[in-house]
Amino acid sequence: MEALVVYFAAQQLQRKKRYRDPLDPLHIDDTELLQKYRFPRNQIISLCEELEPHIGRPTSRSHAIPTHTQVLVMLRFLASGTFQNVIGDVTGMSQASVSRIISQVTDVLYNKARTEIKRPQNPQEIHQTAQAFHRISGFPRVIGAIDGTHIPIKTPSDNEYIYVNRKGYHSLNLQVVGNVQNLITSYTVKYPGSTHDAYIWNNCPLRGCFQIGVYGDMHLLGDSGYPLEPFLLTPYPHPTTWGQERYNRSHKKTRTIMEQTFGVLKSRFRCLHNSGGSLQYKPKKCAKIAAACMLLHNRCVQQRIPAPELLEEEEQEDEGDHDDPAAVAGAGQVGGLNDGLRDG
Repeated sequence: MEALVVYFAAQQLQRKKRYRDPLDPLHIDDTELLQKYRFPRNQIISLCEELEPHIGRPTSRSHAIPTHTQVLVMLRFLASGTFQNVIGDVTGMSQASVSRIISQVTDVLYNKARTEIKRPQNPQEIHQTAQAFHRISGFPRVIGAIDGTHIPIKTPSDNEYIYVNRKGYHSLNLQVVGNVQNLITSYTVKYPGSTHDAYIWNNCPLRGCFQIGVYGDMHLLGDSGYPLEPFLLTPYPHPTTWGQERYNRSHKKTRTIMEQTFGVLKSRFRCLHNSGGSLQYKPKKCAKIAAACMLLHNRCVQQRIPAPELLEEEEQEDEGDHDDPAAVAGAGQVGGLNDGLRDG
């Protein structure tokens, strides 16, 4: 009988227990917050308040994991690319709990990225964007630089071969458009690594906007992996005149903004960089994580949050790695993930 009393007392005590939070942004050093979570205290608190309606719920065992703990777990994962069990060891949570947090917060941030990451919306914004690009090297009427970048992912179980890129590893090929401030203004995350940049461009909604004249006589700048179009300007493959050489110099100097943007993005969120290994998820989830990182990157830029030390630059598939420009429009015709992913 005494043993039963002790047993039921222990069970009652267990039911009253709550999750003990080892993370509290109010008690973490400012330097550590920036180093490990990429945001200062006030921005983390603001992000927690924003996400509270979406993620502030108890676990399946009614042990409430505070919203700020979930946010910090997610930020730590994105900033480091660390395995879930390692993050679990640091926070005192199980790998399963960390996995659920990452999945849930990723979905929320992905949905926000789809609505928050925007191209210039009105004539004033378009003019200001073009003026900023013009100040770099005198290139007129530019409202964005476009480029592709690969993020490493684990070997998918389905159609594995379509994810192998030109460098020989499994990846997603992201199409990104950015401005002078390193803000990302448009993205496409749904294509496997073997897909050519030109194919992604030919099938993205942004191209349709240019085709129907949404942006008038404005244009984007892209490398020779893209087809030359009235609204997408690429370099001369073999310049023969002084004017063509000057055009190429101005084009390259202006378009370099995307290399800088990718460098900051992947240094800030190392889960996208090959130094962090590869994302250990299915392609659809990897795509959502990439979009979430771009959303948070933009917020860092808008709030002027210092970027971490830049990692060694990855080899980009630049002009020298592409096919003959005359053939790029028909290269790499691999469709996107058929999982309801939308472009931003």
